[in-house]
Amino acid sequence: MNLDKVVACLKEIGFKPKINDFQDRLVIQKAVYLLQRKGIGSNFEYNLHVRGPYSPELTKEIYGHKSSVEKLETSSRLNNAESRAVEEFKGLFPGLKPGILEVAATYSYFAFERHQDVMTALQNVKRMKSFYSEAQIAVGVSKAKEFLFQPSEKELAEMKEESRAWQDASLKDMRG
Repeated sequence: MNLDKVVACLKEIGFKPKINDFQDRLVIQKAVYLLQRKGIGSNFEYNLHVRGPYSPELTKEIYGHKSSVEKLETSSRLNNAESRAVEEFKGLFPGLKPGILEVAATYSYFAFERHQDVMTALQNVKRMKSFYSEAQIAVGVSKAKEFLFQPSEKELAEMKEESRAWQDASLKDMRG
C-alpha cells in the first residue's frame, strides 16, 4: 500500500480533502480505485460495499496520516504514465462529483473484478445504485468506459461508424 502515491495523485488532481467529511472520503476511495485500475501503483485492496468499491486499508491510512493527507504533503512523485493517467482522470471527472465517481467505480468493479459483460455490469449498477437517476448512471458508466476501456483498432472503427449514423441523424433533425 502506498499512501504517498495517493497523496501525490490528490495533489496533481488539485483535491484538498477534509478527512472528516464523508463525501471527501468517498471521492478519495473512488478516485484511487479508478486510478489503480488505470495503472497507478498505490496497491490498496478493494471489496464491494454499499457505496461501491471500498478499501478499509485506505481509510485506515488516511485517518492515520490525516494531517499530511489534508495538507497534501508527500515526497512521492508521479512518473510520466501516472501523470498522464491523472490528467485524463481530471479531464473526465471535473469537479470530482461523488455520485458520478461512485457509479463509475462500481461499474468498473463489476466489469473488471467480477468480469461481467457490459449489460450485466450495467444492470447490477442500476440495481445497486437505484437512488441515482438514469442520467447519473449513464454519465458515470460512460466516463468509466472512456477512462478504462482500451479499444482495439477494429472497435475504434466500429465506434466511429456507429457515431457517424448518430451524427447523420442529428444533422437531418437540425435541417428539418
